[in-house]
Amino acid sequence: MSSLTQQATPIRAPAADALPPCPITRRPARRKVQDISERFLRDLWHFGLGVDTRRFFQDGKNVGLYESDCGLMFFEPRHPGDEAFYSQFYRRADVHRYLNSFAESRTEYAEAARHVPPGALVLDVGCGPGEFRHHLLHATFRGLDPFAPPDAHTSVVRETLEQHLNHNAGNYDVVTAFQLIEHVAEPREFAGEMVKLLKPGGLLILVAPLHPSPLSEIPNFLINAPPHHMTWWSQPAFAALADVLGLDPVRIAELPVSPHQGPIHWMHRFSLRHSDPAPNERYYAGRVSWHLSQIFAFSLAQLAARFKTLPAGARPIDVMLVARKPS
Repeated sequence: MSSLTQQATPIRAPAADALPPCPITRRPARRKVQDISERFLRDLWHFGLGVDTRRFFQDGKNVGLYESDCGLMFFEPRHPGDEAFYSQFYRRADVHRYLNSFAESRTEYAEAARHVPPGALVLDVGCGPGEFRHHLLHATFRGLDPFAPPDAHTSVVRETLEQHLNHNAGNYDVVTAFQLIEHVAEPREFAGEMVKLLKPGGLLILVAPLHPSPLSEIPNFLINAPPHHMTWWSQPAFAALADVLGLDPVRIAELPVSPHQGPIHWMHRFSLRHSDPAPNERYYAGRVSWHLSQIFAFSLAQLAARFKTLPAGARPIDVMLVARKPS
């Protein structure tokens, strides 16, 4: 997750008794799924990963999880992580080293690359070191990340999305963002800026974690909670995003599970408890059985991911949008 997406001030609902607007459609949420204590989330991050989130959460306050009429699940208020949060989180979880080791086998990269025309100029927003370039030997790759690591590829530009848009509007054939839109407080505005970078007829490609999926069925799963994830995505939610941006959908699909998602697959497989299903969903709660299940599943998943391949028919964890800007 890049600091491209950071916002300094959490976005709060207009009234305590009102359903907040969907971040995509701006229509009121269809329902509140559950309230989650901000103190509980703060303690979960502290004891689970040793990450300090006190600046995001207050005692006596709740975060609501809502479902939009377009199927988007979103948190309100939305507390986007800042550079200090991600620096600490990625250091604790060793995220970058792990993901970079799968650069050439990640399913979402391969699926996205199939939609890139030969000779296209591609911008990958929030690119990190620029690993998507390994899949674009038939195109020209440019990465965008103001906080790219020192060893990032020379094609990576260290600018924010807003800065880059100031002098590159309408320059790109394809603009991509992998596992990024779920981190931003305002996904509609974020995607809209990406569209402005496209030439007429250009392609926007987004990949985000899927709901429902094993990711959201693991109870108290930190990587799917604020201040890391603000939204949970689905095919209807991506269809709604394309519609409000005036894009023509080319493909909206759940993706086959990727090798780098092995720990999530196995953690879900070994979980003794899963989040409560509809109609009374509950994804975060201070239940001892849920905490013990996480410890058990996490320990076994690390071993399984190292020595076992993903089984055929493993459930998808990501969803993709490929949409065309009108000519």
